[in-house]
Amino acid sequence: MRDQIHAVSPPSPYPPGNVMAPILRRLAPSEIPVIRRDPVDPGARDVATPIVEAVKARGMEAVREYAEKFGELQPGDQLIYTRADLGKAWAKLDPPTQKLLVRTVHRVRRFALVQKAAISDAKLDIPGGSAGHTVAPVENAGCYAPGGRYPLPSSVIMTVTTARVAGCTNVWVASPRPTPVTLGAAFVAGADALLAAGGAHAIAALAYGCGPVGPADAVCGPGNQYVTAAKSLIAGRVAIDMLAGPSELCVIADHTASAKVVASDLLAQAEHDPQALPQFISTSEALIAEVEEELLKQLAVLPTAAIAREACKNGYAVLVGSVAEAIEISDRLAPEHLELHVENAETVAQKCKHYGGLFIGHAAAEVLGDYGAGPNHTLPTGGTARSTGGLSVFTFLRIRTWLHLNNLKTAADLVRDAHELAKIEGLHGHAAAATHRLDEEDARILVEGFASAEGALMAHSTGIPAQISSVQVDGAGHMLLALPKKGRLAEMCLKFVEAAGLQYHRRDRLDVAPCTNLPITLVFLPAKDIASFIGKGNVDAGITGQDMVAEADCTVTTELMLGIGKCNLSLQVPERFKHLAAPDFAGKRIATSFPTLTRKYFDPIDKLLGVETKITDISGSVEAAVGLGLADAVVDLVETGTTMRAAGLCVAEILMSTQAVLISNPHTAHAHLVAKIKQRFEGYLTSSKFSLMTYNVPRTLLSKCILVTPGKRSPTVQQLDDDSWVSVSVMVVTKETSDVMDKLKELGATDILLMSLSNCRS
Repeated sequence: MRDQIHAVSPPSPYPPGNVMAPILRRLAPSEIPVIRRDPVDPGARDVATPIVEAVKARGMEAVREYAEKFGELQPGDQLIYTRADLGKAWAKLDPPTQKLLVRTVHRVRRFALVQKAAISDAKLDIPGGSAGHTVAPVENAGCYAPGGRYPLPSSVIMTVTTARVAGCTNVWVASPRPTPVTLGAAFVAGADALLAAGGAHAIAALAYGCGPVGPADAVCGPGNQYVTAAKSLIAGRVAIDMLAGPSELCVIADHTASAKVVASDLLAQAEHDPQALPQFISTSEALIAEVEEELLKQLAVLPTAAIAREACKNGYAVLVGSVAEAIEISDRLAPEHLELHVENAETVAQKCKHYGGLFIGHAAAEVLGDYGAGPNHTLPTGGTARSTGGLSVFTFLRIRTWLHLNNLKTAADLVRDAHELAKIEGLHGHAAAATHRLDEEDARILVEGFASAEGALMAHSTGIPAQISSVQVDGAGHMLLALPKKGRLAEMCLKFVEAAGLQYHRRDRLDVAPCTNLPITLVFLPAKDIASFIGKGNVDAGITGQDMVAEADCTVTTELMLGIGKCNLSLQVPERFKHLAAPDFAGKRIATSFPTLTRKYFDPIDKLLGVETKITDISGSVEAAVGLGLADAVVDLVETGTTMRAAGLCVAEILMSTQAVLISNPHTAHAHLVAKIKQRFEGYLTSSKFSLMTYNVPRTLLSKCILVTPGKRSPTVQQLDDDSWVSVSVMVVTKETSDVMDKLKELGATDILLMSLSNCRS
């Protein structure tokens, strides 16, 4: 209705005769400048270069000299704040501020933990051995937090907490003119110490080290143009997060948006810096006029209006014909922050490609991201979101690959290819390095060549072990495979055992069942004990939940995620307290059957707040503990939530998400059998997810059909008797088969058949 009323002539936001320029200039879509600027200002680099060199040469003396020169310190002021100093500053903060900082750290830490869990060590069996990667943190992190125009304890939390979650051993902060809250934030986030300096000299101190400040392996954090210039000078010597410029916000809004909210979001970004860039794209002419009115009203009472008004001169408002056009413009801009104030915001979000941080829907204010909803607020600017992401736990992590070969006979194909590629490239030393690992006969065969890699393997058949399946079971030397003995998880595990082809007979009341076709004995145990038995070496492998593995706190190898038994280990509180967060229950009574995980969760919070949470270990009916007066809250697993709601409880925090996993003892003597079981389980998982589809199609349409059916790896294509037609066999995700068959039919495919899979090998 708003657009219909004002479609002909929207009212001016100014009094009659007023010729004041609008707060946000109006641009046509074709006039929008595409920002792909050099993030480093040449003038700033010229200033930063001698400062960085001076700190590199003269260390702490130069840092203090520049800190005093730029007004960050007076002669004799404290330059280094130790961990003890930070703790004293923390102790002097009032309790509400302490709890505020603890809650913020808690949210940022939880998000970083989820990020870290998204990447893990990997291992791949290859002929003759294995290859993989490990994920490891850098050892020393340097975190910068601005302190010029405003103190920014939030930046301290964003950088330091993330580095700690990554696993960095040493974490230093640099921040000029630190306030007590900044010092307290550094303490609660886990910083080892703080350097009370900013600008290029602080970045150089973090990178090269000086005095007690050790050289960092990674330097991160937002800052002004001189900080960015200095980071460009140290990049390569150390890892950096990004080269960021002035802050940006792009708001896409339609007729459903609130002009008051949109205007306040634009001003919240504009008050950062006179160089900030507020961008407003709307499908509604009326909304643009109303936002302009709101900007005038809000600027009249905003304490930071002088800065915000100057920044608004950089910004603009644009009227577009559709949300799709707005998305196209936004993708060209690749803004630091992108807000969607539109109908069906979640659907629109899926169509946006390039941004630093995305805020979906009217309630998702960018300012909530700034102040610790979880995702990091240090984000790429100047269009660089097209090629990089924001500060995250990955900033402090390294992927290190490894290769282990223990049987060169079965690695003949690899050695041969390495030898041949080295000769093609003219690197004869490389070729020799491959052949010198073989004995004389092997090297001769390799150099003379085989008709095929299979021929080379056949020549070394004596090195191939006998098939395990041919071994007769005699009850001795079996691999022990533990399974949950009861419950829903136990029933689901038996399906995996059946799919793996393990044939066994379990006698009544016996929890041990030898297999008749493989040297494996099944052991049925309580799920909570399985990880401990495997970690101590009493059992070789087994299936249990990730929560049970974490609670056992022992060393096991996670072989495979099974995708069953999914649930959340959660802090559950009475419904009347659903507005409270985990820190509010520190020092209270918690009942749980996961005392180790619960203690680990509350210990850091207890330490910061100076309280002790009382944890009671109970083995069953945990949800009843609150109603019976035994506890104020519980930590327990939530699958559907039915039992929890029946007890009048709700989820306050999720400690971890869990599912069933296949685990093994790292030192098992039956690694080959563990690998066989893992392979069979993987085949069952694949067959559960995919179906086999076959169809015939004219060769001219093959490329289009393959786009619809790319397959798990790639489709199999066979020539038909008619040369102009081919037959395609391909694995398709089962839940997508109906749509895929419809699309193939539309493209011209015929004889489309669908077959379910009972098992397979990938």
